[in-house]
Amino acid sequence: MEENRTVALTFTGGAMASLGYALLCMVLSVVVIPAAWGAVAALGWWCAAVRFSDGTRADFTGRAGKIWPLFAAAAFLALLPSLATSGMPHGNKASAAQFVLAVALLPLDAAVKLPIYRWTIENIRLTPGGSARFSGRYAPFLGWVLLFTVSLVTVIGWAFVATAMMRWVCRNTEGDGWGMGFTGSGWSLLGHTVLWLVGFLLIVPIPWVLRSMARWWTRSLVVIRHGPVGAIFS
Repeated sequence: MEENRTVALTFTGGAMASLGYALLCMVLSVVVIPAAWGAVAALGWWCAAVRFSDGTRADFTGRAGKIWPLFAAAAFLALLPSLATSGMPHGNKASAAQFVLAVALLPLDAAVKLPIYRWTIENIRLTPGGSARFSGRYAPFLGWVLLFTVSLVTVIGWAFVATAMMRWVCRNTEGDGWGMGFTGSGWSLLGHTVLWLVGFLLIVPIPWVLRSMARWWTRSLVVIRHGPVGAIFS
């Protein structure tokens, strides 16, 4: 008899650790070249802080030395609109130029980020379950990126696009005998985002805001195990 079992995920990382890893990633991304080392450290910490309802363990096996050029390229592309307009007077024209350049760079940005996402997913190893495989292709990924960019204009639509994109990522992620699902809704993300923004504005709660963000995204993920009843841990 075949059975699908849903395994819930819980994030147990601390608030100060959340702040520390966020700052590490931000600083190393600004420096550009070491961006991958910050990401690897944060991913390793996140995997160690995730608890699974069935006792599964997650480990991150990626090494920055193999992926750092792509991370550096992604960081540079994120900074490029600001760098390109640094000589312009601050105002609407500079902001408009940055936006136009950022949109024009989206196809290149997607081409850089898709292999980063694939590398990230495929270096998360579950015990039991092994490493994942990500089969998402460039064309639909670019479509989601473009849709998300357009949805920002609607103020609230971005949350629904972001959660739908996460479901697409999960549908294209699978391992031996297991798959992924995403249960977070656009309304839930939107409501939490309002609270997170208030926390950021107050400054002092920022570490707890970052932990809350990690908790929401983590608990919105589920592992779906496939196979005969009683065979998962045999």
